[in-house]
Amino acid sequence: MRLWHNRGRRVRKYHKHIRGISFSLFYLPYLLECGFFLGLNYEDLLNQPIFYGLITGSLLLGGLVVSFMLQRYCYSHLLVFSKLDNLRIMANFLLENGYYLSKKIKRDNQTKEKILLPKVYLKQSKFDLKASFILQGNKFQDKFLNLGNTLEIQHDGDFTGKKFTKGYVTYVIAIDQFAGRLNLNDVKMTKQGLRLMKDVYWDYVKQPHLLIGGGTGGGKTVLLMILLYGLAPVADIDICDPKQSDLSSFSDVPIFQGHVFITKEQIVDCLKDNVLEMEERYRYMKSHPNFVAGMNFSQFNLRPKFIFFDEWAALMAKLEGNYQLQQQVNQYLTQLILEARQAGIFVIMAMQRPDGEYIKTSLRDQFMKRLSVGHLEDTGYTMMYGDANKNKEFKYIDEIDGKKVIGRGYIANAGEIAREFFSPNVPFDKGFSFKEAFMEMSPLADTPTIAIPREESQMATSDELNEPSKTDFYTISEVKQKLDKTYDQIKKLVNLIEKDNYHTFDRQGGKLILSPDDLYSLEVIFDSIDKNDLTYKNAVEVFFQPLSKTAIGGN
Repeated sequence: MRLWHNRGRRVRKYHKHIRGISFSLFYLPYLLECGFFLGLNYEDLLNQPIFYGLITGSLLLGGLVVSFMLQRYCYSHLLVFSKLDNLRIMANFLLENGYYLSKKIKRDNQTKEKILLPKVYLKQSKFDLKASFILQGNKFQDKFLNLGNTLEIQHDGDFTGKKFTKGYVTYVIAIDQFAGRLNLNDVKMTKQGLRLMKDVYWDYVKQPHLLIGGGTGGGKTVLLMILLYGLAPVADIDICDPKQSDLSSFSDVPIFQGHVFITKEQIVDCLKDNVLEMEERYRYMKSHPNFVAGMNFSQFNLRPKFIFFDEWAALMAKLEGNYQLQQQVNQYLTQLILEARQAGIFVIMAMQRPDGEYIKTSLRDQFMKRLSVGHLEDTGYTMMYGDANKNKEFKYIDEIDGKKVIGRGYIANAGEIAREFFSPNVPFDKGFSFKEAFMEMSPLADTPTIAIPREESQMATSDELNEPSKTDFYTISEVKQKLDKTYDQIKKLVNLIEKDNYHTFDRQGGKLILSPDDLYSLEVIFDSIDKNDLTYKNAVEVFFQPLSKTAIGGN
């Protein structure tokens, strides 16, 4: 049991005058200086009052201007003055709304009124403000229970929730979020997750799957590129761009080669392949000698994987009338959303608004991180953030300090109250190009890596994994080069072979590896597909028919 709660600084009546007090303190040195100057030159002052009056007046006037500017700067840029100003605002709020008690005191045959404020405390950091109000049967208890929206407007922030401690209710207000905006190079993986603002992170393990909403021109696609920029150095990426717009232009970037899908058939195959990869990861994890229920992908040295969708509604429009493909897409997406978190596969989906026409409500609810940029209609915000935000005032702001702002929006974990969000700054004005930046990134090695550093490692060692030598096996990247085939072509063929039980390929760390015999067999099958115009299934059947479903290479 805690004996002491540090609720912050108590609000007092005199805080109402805090700006006047601080200005007086700023101005006091000038008054003292003028007094000292006049005292030293008292006799001359009597003889030349106009001259010394002008000097003194100039000093006092200059002091007024300097004090005013200094006060303005301090309250705008220094945290200690921001705290004082919020105390002033809260004291004013309590007094103006009658949230105080008054006592009549007789003194010197006169009756005076003494005002007593209830116990209200403020605790402030750079990006949030906590306001605690006493309950415990206080006269204003009922009114203190519903102040979220009022405090949000009053302190120019975003009400993000309230909690109850013994005898108090505490409101949390996110403030000064524009100052928390990052530059692009600061979007990096940390122990807390992917850093999106100075105090905002996406821990995709705890909040799997990201839903992005926003109208045309709001900044969704740029935000997707920012996420790609932050995740590509540490994760495997699949990009689905049914619009065939900006993201599809990355198809020739080495780090994304073979992982950009634009046609409906390609996207369906991408989803299917990720379901199969998810199952492969689970088989690997559960077969590992160190496996314990509850362990996830990172504890087996597996890299996270992200599937990006730029405008999901565009894919649904392309599938309209094709019931079979619609059913497949919904089936695969459902599996990934509901089952893939522990295996380390996550979905990032952008759309103008998450309408039930395009994505089932039950699936939408499984996106644990929500983010919108630009402006949405009220119904759009309701779809994005749910009932927890039905009374929230989503402000439309496109200018700050006279400058147009792009990429402003809101962010929230599912079921929580949304807060203001600003997309990281991208230096387009300095000639920055995402494609050029991605071209400079080296493709990730096939050996899995850890995305989030951990203080204590439970990873399996190379000896535990019984890692085969480099000369005995080929990675997928090496097979791609040797056969001149894409990743998806190779994966499709491998999946078909394993699905029909012709052969089970070896895996290391959850990653597919091929022996020289495997490589030769795939080469022969691909050759028959190209020369004889066979389907994948027919080519596999022709190759394995004489073997009567025995293993490749006699395994």
